[in-house]
Amino acid sequence: MTGRKNLMRVLLLASLLLPGVRCVKDAVFVYSRLGGVALLPCVNQLSSDCSGISWTFYKGGRYTEEVSGGQVSAGSDKASRMSIEPNCSISLRGLIVEDAGSYHCLQHGKNIADVYLSLLTITSVSTFTDLQPGGNLTLSCILFTYYDVGSCKSYSSGFNLSWVAEDGTTLPKDTRSEQIILTRCNITLVIKLRRDDNNRKWRCQVNTGENRAAEFLYFTSTFLFQDPPTAQNLIPSSPTIDCPVELPISRIVLCVALPVMVLIVGFFTWRGDRKRAKTYAACIELQEIN
Repeated sequence: MTGRKNLMRVLLLASLLLPGVRCVKDAVFVYSRLGGVALLPCVNQLSSDCSGISWTFYKGGRYTEEVSGGQVSAGSDKASRMSIEPNCSISLRGLIVEDAGSYHCLQHGKNIADVYLSLLTITSVSTFTDLQPGGNLTLSCILFTYYDVGSCKSYSSGFNLSWVAEDGTTLPKDTRSEQIILTRCNITLVIKLRRDDNNRKWRCQVNTGENRAAEFLYFTSTFLFQDPPTAQNLIPSSPTIDCPVELPISRIVLCVALPVMVLIVGFFTWRGDRKRAKTYAACIELQEIN
């Protein structure tokens, strides 16, 4: 009996993945971010009693049971991050890439809801020295879908990714920025930074068919240097550290601690030299006496 149920589930999922075939009834698409929280709703349950509710997770060609009899399964690798809501939905915290996939809510063994979880992430190939006026910032925004990472199949026609300003408005059209759309689930922003881009937030968002942002994520371009370093100012002229007026706490600590460390090292070096000089002088005197 169990084998027959599993076969039916596989056939149902296969029909969903066929090109041009998309079952929208009782299907919910949920978008969240890595490290965030996702609420996976169990719709159409016949009663509020969760004792007959179970949840399964499908990915990579196999099912795993996440919830059984209204309780989180002890063998689930998500057990420490998962909880059951009063309405039999599940809440998943501290999201990781492996959490993206299709979740199925069953009541007394009958599938009543399909939830497809996709996760948003931003990565940057730019180095710290690129984060300064005149530098190039390259940001990659990828949606880890339930089907495949960064790959959008036919189901994805209801949404797309875009890079926008911090407040969600369209980025101004100028020659310094470019958006490269690799797929509907993979979009790159390349922008030449200006002085006023220091601590600016760049926002990647998922736009749904209802013309609204379902989820978004920020990247902040914090400059290491206010001006590009030159050969002249790269050569240290003295042990003094010149600190800019506005600095984060970490840099203020560095500016204070570094000169102190230089003084301490210099002091102990001086003491060591004096001891060695005294010892050497004593040896010479001893030799002369002998």
